[in-house]
Amino acid sequence: MLIETYDDDKSGSIIFSKNKFDFLTNFVIVDKLIPDITNIIDYKEISTLLNNSVKKNLILYRLLTNDENLDPFTSKIGFFLKLKEKIEIVYFDPIFILKDLEHLKIRLPKDEFRFKIQQVGYRSKSIVDYSVIYEEYFCIDLSDEEAKNQNDSIFAETMLSLKINSEDSSNKEINKSKQDIFKNIQSEFVEKDVEFYNLEKSESFESKYNPKRETKIAEDIGDQDFFSRVTKNKNKKTEYKSSTLKMFR
Repeated sequence: MLIETYDDDKSGSIIFSKNKFDFLTNFVIVDKLIPDITNIIDYKEISTLLNNSVKKNLILYRLLTNDENLDPFTSKIGFFLKLKEKIEIVYFDPIFILKDLEHLKIRLPKDEFRFKIQQVGYRSKSIVDYSVIYEEYFCIDLSDEEAKNQNDSIFAETMLSLKINSEDSSNKEINKSKQDIFKNIQSEFVEKDVEFYNLEKSESFESKYNPKRETKIAEDIGDQDFFSRVTKNKNKKTEYKSSTLKMFR
């Protein structure tokens, strides 16, 4: 996970994660004006931040599966992110997706179930009835190895020139923990004709009955630089079929 809050090109914060399954110590916040000082921020605080009106750029993770009837409301770890016409379940790190698969009520037999993990970029676009609405800017399929080794502190390091020691004892312990969780992963890049579905629901039915007050969030000149920086070396093309889950049949 990577979150950039901003009011202009220089002020604001960077929050990044290390892809370890820990709600208290996985997330770090840095003031862009004081990049040498880092503090821990917990899962609940991040959830609150995503829902407030501060302008933000995000890098989060999405689960796609071939189970059309998978109920997104069985998620225990996902975060409900509002886009213009839907609510989408996203995750702060690939490792959270792996852990959530233990809770999701999968309808398909185990040997038929397939999934893939995507890295997704979002930007806060507007505020509707005091709720922040996000817009998707890119998505990239991750291989098993990429999902396992993803560490968004690298993006923060590049953006802020942070000196984060990746070989300290705590990170060795993190890597061992990730080995245990990822050791049995067999997920994506199956036959191209497999249809994948996102964990989402449509919000269009609400707009018919509830008029909404929408306030646009003005973009700064440097807004586009964020996504060009983090996708600079990722030129993969994503090919998949996605459909809204039919949850209210």
